[in-house]
Amino acid sequence: MGSLPNFRIDTLDSQFGLTIKLAGELDSATSATLLERFEQALAPLDGRELVIDLDEISFIDSSGMRALILIERRAEEERIALAIARPPAAVTQLLQVTGIADRIPLSPRTPGAPPAEPFLERVEIALTHDPHAPARARVELRQAILGRLSDRDSATATLLTSELVTNAVIHARQAVGGSVGLRITTYSDGVRVEVTDEGSGFDPEGLRPRQPPEAGGHGLVVVDGLASRWGTTRCVVGDGEGFCVWFELDADRDQFSTPSRSQQ
Repeated sequence: MGSLPNFRIDTLDSQFGLTIKLAGELDSATSATLLERFEQALAPLDGRELVIDLDEISFIDSSGMRALILIERRAEEERIALAIARPPAAVTQLLQVTGIADRIPLSPRTPGAPPAEPFLERVEIALTHDPHAPARARVELRQAILGRLSDRDSATATLLTSELVTNAVIHARQAVGGSVGLRITTYSDGVRVEVTDEGSGFDPEGLRPRQPPEAGGHGLVVVDGLASRWGTTRCVVGDGEGFCVWFELDADRDQFSTPSRSQQ
């Protein structure tokens, strides 16, 4: 599948339910992707709630609204609890005008939550697919967050980045000598790290602590326990389909200070 400009879709799995988080523009070109991800999410739900997170949606048209209606109907058939979370004001108005809000509960944005802020810096590199990749990723991460996170948060972010890259090196279907993508995005209130590879991916639900010790996947259990948020998504790598695992870590505001422009 080719890349979809101005659109991103991530899946976040927790013990309470599954969240499909959208970012960008939901229109005739991207609605099919949402419907496909919804179908993929049905089996892992296992009776838990499904949330469609629209916090980062900047535009939605009639095709996008039709996709939400189809999801609502299918969820009702499957007896799945469904909710729409944090839609922007303009999107909320459309959902109310079209009657979608009458059929799907809307969870408003958290009162007093700060608006989304532009990132401070973004680093994108290709790591050689070999055992040294995690060490290089740690170096890049430490440089990117230097002075931007507390010592504790820096240590956590470094550990989580190393675990994701290690997982990609060990499990991706790549020959040694290929590459693993690393993207580090720093914000005034935290950091987001994305690791991509050419592997077939995995089901996050299969990595819960109930898994037997010999099954592996311990690093992602660590990510699940320490990250503020994390998830997976399909992506385009080179000329083919790849897999992305990402995490976000919120800064400890008691110890956090944004560097001045002269320090950046």
